[in-house]
Amino acid sequence: MNGLIFTALLLVAYVVVFPIVLAVRLGRARGQLDTLTAEMAMLKAQVERLKASGLPPEAAGASDQRPATTVGPREAAEATRDAVVSAAPATRSQTSDTPAPTPSAPWGGGGRSTPPPRPQKRPVPEPRGSWGLERVASNWMVWVGGLALGLSVVFLFRYAIDQGWLTPLFRVVAGLVFGGVLLSVAEWTRTRPPKALGTAIRADFIPPVLTGTGLFAVFVSLFAAHALYGLLGPATGFVALGLTAYAGLALSLRHGFPVAMIGLVTGYLVPALVTAPEASALPLFLYLLVLTAGCLAVMHWRKWWVFAYLTLAGAFLWPALWMLSDWSPADQGILVGYALGLAALFALLSTDLPVKMPDNPLWRYVASMLTRSSGVGFALSGLLLLWLADAAGYDMVSFGAFGVFGALAMGLGARRDALEGLVPMAAIAVLAVALSWPSPMAVSPPEALQALGRDSGGTALWRYVIPAEFTVFFRSLIGLGALFGIGGFVGLRWGRSPVIWAGVAAAMPVLLFVIAYWRIAAFEVDLNWAATAAVIAVLLFAGAMAVARGDPPRRDVPLGLFAAGTTAALSLAIACLLREAWLTVSLAVEVLALAWIWSKLPLRELRALTLVLASVVVLRLGLNAELLDYTGTVFGTFHWVLYGYGLPAVALWLASRLFRAGGDDLTGTVLEIAAAGFAFLMVALQLRLWGAGSLKEPRWTLFDIAVQILWSLTAAAMLLRRELLARHGWAVKAGQGLVLLSMLMIVLGSVLAQSPLLVPQQIGSWPVVNLLGLAYLAPAAILLLVSLRPGFVLTQAQRHLALAMAGCLIFIDLTLETRRAFWGEAMAWRAQTLPENAEVYAYSVVWILYANALLGLAILFRARLLRQASMVVLVIAVAKVFLYDMSDLTGLYRVASFLGLGVVLIAIARIYQRFTQVAPSADDPVRDASA
Repeated sequence: MNGLIFTALLLVAYVVVFPIVLAVRLGRARGQLDTLTAEMAMLKAQVERLKASGLPPEAAGASDQRPATTVGPREAAEATRDAVVSAAPATRSQTSDTPAPTPSAPWGGGGRSTPPPRPQKRPVPEPRGSWGLERVASNWMVWVGGLALGLSVVFLFRYAIDQGWLTPLFRVVAGLVFGGVLLSVAEWTRTRPPKALGTAIRADFIPPVLTGTGLFAVFVSLFAAHALYGLLGPATGFVALGLTAYAGLALSLRHGFPVAMIGLVTGYLVPALVTAPEASALPLFLYLLVLTAGCLAVMHWRKWWVFAYLTLAGAFLWPALWMLSDWSPADQGILVGYALGLAALFALLSTDLPVKMPDNPLWRYVASMLTRSSGVGFALSGLLLLWLADAAGYDMVSFGAFGVFGALAMGLGARRDALEGLVPMAAIAVLAVALSWPSPMAVSPPEALQALGRDSGGTALWRYVIPAEFTVFFRSLIGLGALFGIGGFVGLRWGRSPVIWAGVAAAMPVLLFVIAYWRIAAFEVDLNWAATAAVIAVLLFAGAMAVARGDPPRRDVPLGLFAAGTTAALSLAIACLLREAWLTVSLAVEVLALAWIWSKLPLRELRALTLVLASVVVLRLGLNAELLDYTGTVFGTFHWVLYGYGLPAVALWLASRLFRAGGDDLTGTVLEIAAAGFAFLMVALQLRLWGAGSLKEPRWTLFDIAVQILWSLTAAAMLLRRELLARHGWAVKAGQGLVLLSMLMIVLGSVLAQSPLLVPQQIGSWPVVNLLGLAYLAPAAILLLVSLRPGFVLTQAQRHLALAMAGCLIFIDLTLETRRAFWGEAMAWRAQTLPENAEVYAYSVVWILYANALLGLAILFRARLLRQASMVVLVIAVAKVFLYDMSDLTGLYRVASFLGLGVVLIAIARIYQRFTQVAPSADDPVRDASA
């Protein structure tokens, strides 16, 4: 059996290695032939130049009698280029710029005119349809023929097996010999292309087809020797099939993309085709790494961007399958090395991908990192490392792999400008692994604390007091922060983009500190964490001072980023000494610090960083569920929202002033909106805490809703002032939105959910000045104010809607006050409190009086809208009298109801005839509001 294996290996060497050697030899011969061709072209160019210059035959003969010199290949090529370049301008100058020589020109032979130029031969156009037939014959038929040859090998083997003609060894040897013959014929045909083909324009597809068919025959034969006949063991078959795939990649440099596809596909299929008793990670991923290197080298050399996607698929599919099936902790080191090797290979051997670049500068930069195979491969390697870290339980090896990953990105980015985009990609991967680290289910107190009688780990920092479950995580974050801080600072010297290197150097230590402070200490107050943040601030300040001594053109961006990192670390140090909301306050103060730095160094990067940090503040104060558990008071009366929202509002407002003073209205406007929102929430939450005592209280009473509605309408009135329209257009939009929101709260809360007729309420004993006045009359007064006064900016539809809502609220308040007059605080609609005759009649009287009051105001101010409101209320009163009073009232109440209604209707009709025919005044404010 060993002899058979040795024979098979010899045959593999013959059919694989020999064609490559032959190809090299033929390449050298072709180079010599190209040299001779260049020499002939040089001689022809010289002859044409002499003819074009019009030299006499004697001069030409004299030039021909010069001794010949030996010309080397490089000199011949350069002479050919110079001759061809100089011959064409000479001909052009004779025909256009230089005048024709006269008969008396001093040529020594008398006046001889310049011979006319030779007529150029026009190329004979090919007949229509000839190229289409030729393409079918020379392209598609060739590929179909190659496929037929490959299938013939398969069918021959199948037939020989069925008939029992040949021994297994002879079948394998015959297939190898057949493949070798095809490879040899392919090289022979490549060096002798058909003369009529015109290889300078049209490709000869016969050599690549024969090469691909020969490789396929060799591959099938070796696979049969391993899988069908057992002539090759797993290791020998793996090596033989892998060498065949590598041979395909090597031959693709001469025969093109189809041969490369055969090498790639067969190469990544080898692990699936070779059966081994036990799966081993080391040989598999070592083979895949070498195969990927070969594929990427071919892709980089030939610029085949499609090849990049196929290589990505093959390189990352196998580790995914391994993780899903055969993963064990012992394979961690091998797979980590494979992932890091892939990251390096994809970074060094890359090509551009056909991706359309977006117009936005930020997205264009992100796309530029992913439009090269280096960026995609590097990102996928980071995801593979993250998967391995999760599978291995986030041990020290996992975090160390990310350290090597970051160092690799910074090393490659410092040496090659095109790879600087890998640095932020590695930083994002490190942040991802730090955020995805799972918190331990149980934390054991350190021995130092146990000796002191402590039964919990607390929030201690240093090693002798930190719980053992956090040791690996904490040390890893320290190392990663130092790596990016020092590496980014050093990279400023060689890198092309200072914003990348200064950004990771200033941001990564701060961000990793925040993650550690959150995951280990849960943002609790601790002096040790504050000291650590102060140390980071000192280091970043030292970096800023070092950058400040550099050249002004390159120091502005790094100086601004290091200054921003310094202020951020100082804000965190202060936040570590305070509780709960103070962390957000420190972030808001950092926004103000960034705005001040921007006022001194107006850098685009600082503006973007300010907006990002302001967004974090908005998210923490707007969507943070932990706010419900915050506690604390100020002066015993005010709650924590006074500083939790008030200080961020002040800080962002001051920051907006700085940006507006510097000419950046967009950033200033965004910060103004955020500051106004925090101020609004500060008052609203303080009112809620005063009313309910806690933000977690789920129950809302009519008083709570009324207070929030009044504050919303008051804030809307402040924002709707016309003098704010010029410089703060957003304020008007916000005010209009608050008006609509308040009216929605009135309908859903005050009228429906917490109506005193449905839910018992503590109304109060005084008329008007009670809960009803607070919930209905007060909002109506504010709505009337903003809708009738021209100093508030509202659209016509919004004014009409506000007036209608105010009229409805007054109507509801009069009705409820009438109900309260009869029943007091027990006015909720119950079986024991059904209205009697006097109460029912009182509703009719009140409604009719309200309608008359509206009609009087309409006549006084000549406002059609008030007349329409009066008619609506009157219609309600009429409907109530005829539909309810007729059946439910008895005795004199029924008589009085109909008598009063009749008198009022006749009086109103007379008033309409008397007063409503007068034309309304043009300068009437109510008319203007209703117009």
